[in-house]
Amino acid sequence: MSDYILEMSHISKVYGGIHALNDVSLSLKKGEVLCLCGENGAGKSTLMKILAGVETPTSGEIFIDGKQVHIAKPIDAIHLGISMVHQELVQIEDMSIAENIFIGRYETKNGFIDEKALRSRTLKLMERLNIKFEPDSLVRQYSVAHRQLIEIVKALSHEASIIIFDEPTAALTLEETETLYKIIRQLREEKIAVILISHRMEDIYAVGDRVQVLRDGEVSGEGEVSELSVDDIVRLMVGRQITQQFPEKTNRQGEVLMTVNHLDNDNIYNISFELRKGEILGIGGLVGAGRTELLRAIYGLDHCNGEIKLEGKKIMNRTPMEGLKRGFAFVPEDRKDQGLILEQSILQNMVLSVLKKLSVLNFMNARKENTICNDYIQKLKIRCSGGNMMVRMLSGGNQQKVVLGKCLASEPKVLLLDEPTRGVDVGAKAEIYKIINELASEGMSIIVVSSEMTELLGISDRILVMHEGHLSGELSIEEASEEAIMKLAISH
Repeated sequence: MSDYILEMSHISKVYGGIHALNDVSLSLKKGEVLCLCGENGAGKSTLMKILAGVETPTSGEIFIDGKQVHIAKPIDAIHLGISMVHQELVQIEDMSIAENIFIGRYETKNGFIDEKALRSRTLKLMERLNIKFEPDSLVRQYSVAHRQLIEIVKALSHEASIIIFDEPTAALTLEETETLYKIIRQLREEKIAVILISHRMEDIYAVGDRVQVLRDGEVSGEGEVSELSVDDIVRLMVGRQITQQFPEKTNRQGEVLMTVNHLDNDNIYNISFELRKGEILGIGGLVGAGRTELLRAIYGLDHCNGEIKLEGKKIMNRTPMEGLKRGFAFVPEDRKDQGLILEQSILQNMVLSVLKKLSVLNFMNARKENTICNDYIQKLKIRCSGGNMMVRMLSGGNQQKVVLGKCLASEPKVLLLDEPTRGVDVGAKAEIYKIINELASEGMSIIVVSSEMTELLGISDRILVMHEGHLSGELSIEEASEEAIMKLAISH
C-alpha cells in the first residue's frame, strides 16, 4: 500500500491556448498539511479544482491510496473522500445550517425529512470541532468566518479524508484566523490530510508541514516548512527575490483637490478631511469601522449628508453615475459581485466605464475599444490570451487588474481603492503598489482602504484611522506605526 493518501501525477490543463498547468505532480500523506503557494495565475486553484472534480485535466493521472481513480465531477471526489472549502462559499442563505450541511442526503421518516435526526447529526459533527451554532438557524445570519466553519462541518459530514482550503483566511479577522488554525491542527491530529492554498506566509508557518510552490503552471520547488525561510518561498513563487516590496515614492503632492466636511449617514459619523492632488491617502481601522462605507458615500453608492468640494466646487454624488461623470472611480472590495461581469470578456468589462465616450450615434468604435483594452492589458500585465478571453477564466489577481483597468479607462481625478490587494500574491502586490505610485506621480489623487497595516505604511503619504464609523485620528507617515494605527483603531 502506498505511503501517500493522494498522488497527482503529470497533470496538465490547457484553457483556450494557455497552459494553466504543465506536467504538475503532487503527493500528500495522511495527517499532513500541505501548503500550495504561487502567484495569481500560477495554477493552484486549477489543480485543486481538478482534484475536486470541478475541472477535468487535459492529461495526467490521480491515485488515492495507491489506486488510480477517475474524477469527472464533484460527486466522484466526494465519494473518494475529497472535499473542498471554496474561497467563494456556495451556500443557500435561506436554508438552515443543518439543511445546508446535508443537502441532498436527508434522512426520511414516513416520506418526510426526519428533522430530529438531521439536527442530531449536525450537533454531533459540530461538537467534534467545538462549534456551538444552532442547527436550525438560517445561514444568512452568520459571518463569512462562521459560514466557513459550516463548510468544514459539511466536509466532515462526507467523511472526508482529504480537505482542500482555498484562501481560507483572506476575509477573516485575526481572531477568526486563529480559530481556523486550531481546527486545521485538530484535523491533522485526526489524520485527515489538508491542502491549504494561501498567499499568506502567516498561514504557512502557523499550520503547514510542507510547502509546494507553483509558478507559471509548473512546480518550481517544494520542501519542509521548517527548512524554508520566507525569502526562499517568495523566490520560488516569483522567480526572483523581492528585496523591496514597496516602490520608492516618486509622487509629489499639490494643492487640495477634494474637501470632505461633516459626511454623515447610518454608518459613518461627522467625517471631515482633505485630499491633495497626487496624494495617496490611506484609511485604516478594524473590520466594521466604516471604511468601505465612507468610500461608498463619496462615490455615490450610499446616501449621505454633509458637503464635498472638488476643485473648490460643491458637489454631492447621489449615484455612481454622477461620481463617474465628476471624475471618481471605485475599485470595490468584492471584485466578483461588484466589480466585474464574469460572463463577459476582458474587453467588454474594461470599457464599461467609457461606453458613451467610445460610441458614435449609439454605435461602438471597435478600434478604440481594442486600443484601450490592449493598452491596459500591457500596462497592468494581465496574463491572458487576449481581450476576448472571458473574465471568469482569469485568476483572482488578473480579475482584480481588469477592475483596475476599467476604472483607469475613465481617467479619474480621484481613485477609490477598497482592499486593492486582497487575495493577491506577493509578486502581484508589488506590481499593484508600483501602479498606485505611478498614478499618484501622474497627479491622480488616491484613497486606499486596507486591513494590512504594512501596506498602509508602505504606500501612503498620510493615514486616517476609523473606529465604529468615526474618524479617530490622522497620522503623518513620519509618525505612523502599526502600534499608533492600532491604538486609534480601537477607540475614538
